[in-house]
Amino acid sequence: MAKRLEKLADKLIRLSPEEGEQLALIIRAKLMPEQARQQGLLAQQQPMNPQMAAMGQRPGGNMQMPNSKMAAQQGLLR
Repeated sequence: MAKRLEKLADKLIRLSPEEGEQLALIIRAKLMPEQARQQGLLAQQQPMNPQMAAMGQRPGGNMQMPNSKMAAQQGLLR
């Protein structure tokens, strides 16, 4: 199993930026039903106070997740 996962990781690392973006879209599409279900469950819960909601978040707002194009521009990808 570890060998299989290692081979998979190697394949993922070798993806081109375009392939990486396509993979991200596919993964997001497959996770959407699960996320929708979780959001529905969260909406049914009691609203939490703003201090609790802000815990664990970075001050200064949300930082955009880098996509493969941004990572390539910054020299993070080979």
